[in-house]
Formats: sequence, structure tokens, C-alpha cells
Amino acid sequence: MPYGTALGAGRQDDEDRGLVFVSVQASIARQFEIVQQQWCNDGNAFGLGHEPDPIAGPEQVAARALVATSPPRITEPLHSYVACRGGEYLVVPSLRALRALPAI
Repeated sequence: MPYGTALGAGRQDDEDRGLVFVSVQASIARQFEIVQQQWCNDGNAFGLGHEPDPIAGPEQVAARALVATSPPRITEPLHSYVACRGGEYLVVPSLRALRALPAI
């Protein structure tokens, strides 16, 4: 979900804008964290070399990208376009789990 006003033509980028990301998972460790740690930060999830993802990888790390052409090409180091401003892990129990809790 986007936040902040759209940046009009010729305007200075003088306010926070970006995306709010929400993901509902059955297993955070087997789903979201696999994508974040191994696909974006590990760099060799698909056998493309040991560079982190240049778009969504760790901040402040210049990374190269392998372009799958014939022959393969490697880009100049790119800096991350994604700046994480925070994060939360929240639990949403099922109705069955809520019913199993003792009444206060």
C-alpha cells in the first residue's frame, strides 16, 4: 500500500513516500524469511553468483546483477533501492486457538 503524496513532475523529493508491505504467512521461517534471507541477501539462490540482490538486498551494499543473456553480462555495482524503515512480526491466532485460551 503506498504512502505519501505522488511526486509531481519538476518537484523536489522532500517528503517520505514508499510502500507499506503486509504479508500473512502460515510459517514465517519457511516462507517470508526464505525469500528475504536466501533469495535477496544470500546471492546464490538461483546459482547466479554470490552477490546480494541489487534492488531488494541489504542497504548500503553495492551489488552486481547477472543479466541472463548469451553470453551472460554482469552490471556495474548498484546500490539498493529499498530502505527498510521498520518491521513487526505479529501473531493472528485462529478462532479455535482463541477459544482454547482460558477465560479471564
